[in-house]
Amino acid sequence: MKNTAKLIFGIIVLAFVGCQTSQQPIQSNGEIEVTCKVIYPKYRVWTTPSGGEVAKNNSPSFEWPSGKKAKYDVRLYSTIDFSENLMEKDEIPFAIFNPHKKLDEGIWYWQYRKSGGDWNPIDSFKITSASKDFVTPGLDKILSNVSSDHPRVFAKKSELNELRVRAKDYKETAAILNEADKLLTEIPPTEKSALPVHKGENDFENEKIAQLASRTVGWQVFSTLNSLTQAYILTGDIKYFNAAKKWMLEVSGWDPNGISHLSNFGDSGIMTGLALAVDTFWDLLTEDEREKMIKQSAIRANNFYNLWIGKVESRSSSMHVWQHILHQMFQTSLALAGEIQEANKWIDYIYELWLAQCPKMGENDGAWSNGAGYFKMGTLAMYDVNAILKQFTGLDFMQKEWFKNNPRWLLYAFPPGSVADGFCNDGDKYTEPNIHYAGFADAASRVLNLPYADWYAKEVAKIKGEDISAENEFRWYRIQQANKYNYPESVKYFTLPQAEVFEDVGVAYMNTSLQNASTNLMLSVRSSPFGPLAHSQAEQNTFNIAYGGKRLFYNSGYRPKMGDPHNLAWHKHTRGHNGILIDGEGQPFNAGAYGWLPRFIHGEKISYALGDASNAYSGSDEGENIDLGMKRFRRHYLLLRPSTIVIYDELEADHKAEWSWLLHNDKGLDVDSTEKTITAENEFANAQVSLYSSSDIHFNLTDTFNIPARNWNRKVDENGKIIDFVDQWHFSGISKEKNQKMRYLAIIQVKPKNGESVCEELVFDQKSKSYLVNGWKIKAELDTSLPAKIEANNNAETASFTSTGFIDFEDKKYDAKVTGSSKLVEIINGEKVFQEVIDEVPEAIKKVMERDRK
Repeated sequence: MKNTAKLIFGIIVLAFVGCQTSQQPIQSNGEIEVTCKVIYPKYRVWTTPSGGEVAKNNSPSFEWPSGKKAKYDVRLYSTIDFSENLMEKDEIPFAIFNPHKKLDEGIWYWQYRKSGGDWNPIDSFKITSASKDFVTPGLDKILSNVSSDHPRVFAKKSELNELRVRAKDYKETAAILNEADKLLTEIPPTEKSALPVHKGENDFENEKIAQLASRTVGWQVFSTLNSLTQAYILTGDIKYFNAAKKWMLEVSGWDPNGISHLSNFGDSGIMTGLALAVDTFWDLLTEDEREKMIKQSAIRANNFYNLWIGKVESRSSSMHVWQHILHQMFQTSLALAGEIQEANKWIDYIYELWLAQCPKMGENDGAWSNGAGYFKMGTLAMYDVNAILKQFTGLDFMQKEWFKNNPRWLLYAFPPGSVADGFCNDGDKYTEPNIHYAGFADAASRVLNLPYADWYAKEVAKIKGEDISAENEFRWYRIQQANKYNYPESVKYFTLPQAEVFEDVGVAYMNTSLQNASTNLMLSVRSSPFGPLAHSQAEQNTFNIAYGGKRLFYNSGYRPKMGDPHNLAWHKHTRGHNGILIDGEGQPFNAGAYGWLPRFIHGEKISYALGDASNAYSGSDEGENIDLGMKRFRRHYLLLRPSTIVIYDELEADHKAEWSWLLHNDKGLDVDSTEKTITAENEFANAQVSLYSSSDIHFNLTDTFNIPARNWNRKVDENGKIIDFVDQWHFSGISKEKNQKMRYLAIIQVKPKNGESVCEELVFDQKSKSYLVNGWKIKAELDTSLPAKIEANNNAETASFTSTGFIDFEDKKYDAKVTGSSKLVEIINGEKVFQEVIDEVPEAIKKVMERDRK
């Protein structure tokens, strides 16, 4: 958002007008009440495009709810009586249809049905000048562009000499050859190596331990064959074939439905490793050897295909598929195309699915809903598949806004030298971005010409003391693709704003020195329309605070495996986060338990975000109907630079409820219930939280989990060491009496240990009814019978904020241009800058509101 009143007011008007036709129009207090049952259901329940909406692309992708083992017919017309411009397709084995044809502007009508059944109701959409031209070729062109020679995946046979000359002096080439040379004498594992070497305490643990053992061996096969095949492609040296052949012959004799099939990651590793090796060493293998190896790979690939169709395209997540396996299945399909008939249908499904849904779990703003920890799992897949499709079609599959915006989100979510924002699974896994994140950002910077992605990559590599060429995941992509591109112009001065919001996913970040982790106070907040499914957690309207790149107040607990009791009852549960419980209960694990970020303002001295989790304590998806009685939960976040954070909560239930305000720290907490303070520290800062409430609360403290954490799966950290699941510290501010309404005000001071490390004593000024601290005056309405309001002004009289109402600033009253707006006035470079916002709904929620209205 721009720092001028004119532009900010333009945004307000747009938000106001854009919501008039929605299910819930803007209210007189500037709020929008969102009552949709679900925004991203676990399985598709709607058709797309629908309801007369304007299609994003021309040609659009058509999707509908699916069922297993069903085939579908689709018909598309430009007149409602289906008399003109007929396009139809029958017996589609999955719930996606891409016309691969540009449509005329105007209204279009379409229907689908299960083959042989009755047609579903007529749906409609519009093609306008706003629909972006993106006309893709059909499957026939894709197949015709797959080379008939081998190799063809890592490099085309006709291009081997050019590649070897071009890549001869690459640092990546030297790294691959060094790695492959170490594998020349490695003895392949036997099939029995996929058996577990230890047991758990119950059937669930034993199943997961067995899957891990299977995965480990499968991934060993993949990584070994991957290195040896790449080394051969680069040199043509027969020694790499001789080493690889031992592994290929061993693995091709395994049972493809046996113990090496237990883990889908391990299974796909064997499938792909064999397929790539057969493609690479085609001319050196006998026909019988090729046949045996292809059969082993194809059985595994067919298993994936049969499991996926009718399911993966319908699910909102299927993250293992999108992380690695879909990419590997595509490589396998290309390697075996023309050699076995099934490969064509695999390519067909992957191509149509990719057109319709990539990027998965993201919209336009660049954020990824499953968080920064798991983000790197799917980056290579997105870049490599898109590069291959561009070679086949001549089209740029990365022209979507998400790709350009994505590295920007990563920079905020996981700054160089800092912990990540902490959200979602593995949001706490890495102490700072490792070289894999640099490898991704380096590729993004060159392919998309993004200076700040280049800055990010170089900063991470510098901090880690590593060269980007040593990064192994994007290594071959750099050889094939990225090294052909020039670097963008270098960033000379860091000018990105210190705060940013990504409404599509529902995350916001506020910093004091984003570009320098050692002095940065980082506040991360989340309230997501995507809800708590897949690798996300029950963390709507929760926050994490870091200082100096280290965790200070963060989520807590551990995740041995997804279904582990401690993970479900603590780490994924709301009680493991800096959030709110109602009657001791957290947000359900249901797609309907979602949140959103209605407001955001960023200024030089003050940054502000507003989260809404009013719908996060109920869930109506997949036949469930959970309702904990939460009517209203709006959480206001303020960063008052340089050292003060304010959290202000508005809570209301449909009954008298017990309320719990939660806070966690790794190293220890001290509580003074008389002074209403909680103190803590991390490696570089001291912190004090002053917590006030509309009714009296208990200040409860514990250093244990209510569900013990056991590392029965022998989970390791980023350095490969088995993690010690130590206890952490947990505070709960629990209401002494049950109330239908509740408000909390937390004023958090964070002071560096190497400077002014003593947190100030808060002073309550009776005259102004304000708290005075660190040069700021903070006023919050804690009387639940009065409208909620939070205000902040600095003593220097250069910044003033209010969540609603007017601002008196330098003898001038700044009233609302729109009723109920939040306002910020600052003096920046001698000029007064006024910003004003009201609720603005993300596009995904607007779509659902419109559907519900109709």
